[in-house]
Amino acid sequence: MCSICKDILVDFAVEHDELYCPVRNSRYCSYCAQYGHLTRSCPAPPPLWAREPVYIEQLIPPSDLKRYNITTLTPIPQHTVEKPPQLLEIKDNDKVIAAYLSARSIKTLKGFTKRKMLEEYAKQQNKRIVFINDRTINKSS
Repeated sequence: MCSICKDILVDFAVEHDELYCPVRNSRYCSYCAQYGHLTRSCPAPPPLWAREPVYIEQLIPPSDLKRYNITTLTPIPQHTVEKPPQLLEIKDNDKVIAAYLSARSIKTLKGFTKRKMLEEYAKQQNKRIVFINDRTINKSS
């Protein structure tokens, strides 16, 4: 028995060198993709940013990649979560809307009302507008 498996395989009676040790050959390092040592004892661990998979094929065991002759690199689609639209409460008054637009250097285009320009601006900024009247509340999305 070798020094690698004598503590693990106590009853294993087959004499062998460390080069041909069944325990050593069954250990696989997912950092360097080699057999012979564990990931936690890798002599050259990659930096943390390189440990996250980029391709779907990195999630498939190397033995399956060889067996099925998979050589493609399919990027993992990045799922981004959109922020919920922010709420913009503004009085339903042309003077207030004009002041809001001028504070942001937004000029009213010909053929557009100030309210329509504000709605377009809010759509670009991913904001939801709530027009506040003295009596009721009008919602616009």
